[in-house]
Amino acid sequence: MKQLTRYQPSTAPVSNLRREMDRIFNELIPFSWRLDETETDMTAWTPTTDMFETDGEYIVEVELPGLSKKDIQINCQDNVLSIEGARKQDHKEERPGYLRSERSFGAFKRSIILPATIIEDKVKASFKEGVLRVTVPKAEKSKRKTVPIE
Repeated sequence: MKQLTRYQPSTAPVSNLRREMDRIFNELIPFSWRLDETETDMTAWTPTTDMFETDGEYIVEVELPGLSKKDIQINCQDNVLSIEGARKQDHKEERPGYLRSERSFGAFKRSIILPATIIEDKVKASFKEGVLRVTVPKAEKSKRKTVPIE
């Protein structure tokens, strides 16, 4: 008499598909939380950035924990605000019980194309508690104007 056995498909094709999909997304999305193929180290570091505007200026805030003013360079030219720098790894912990390190180190560069004409020589920056705040004033012709309806 023949015995019935439960069908159990191989998981290898599914694992291969998942690995391939992860590889594709890692190439498309350069986020700071992207993992490399071994999923043990962070590969790229891109600081978190917020940008908002008021009637007279653009404000960009960038989270840069562990950096100091001397580690950061800001440039503004042709309506492009560039922020770059590097976070250095002082040492790698080698001790019993140390299982994983997810803090990213290395150079970064963020370039933001501003949507209106700006006054480049009046750009200001401040750095407090790991947050860089860059204030970029708009040129007079770029300021928003409310038009009354007659």
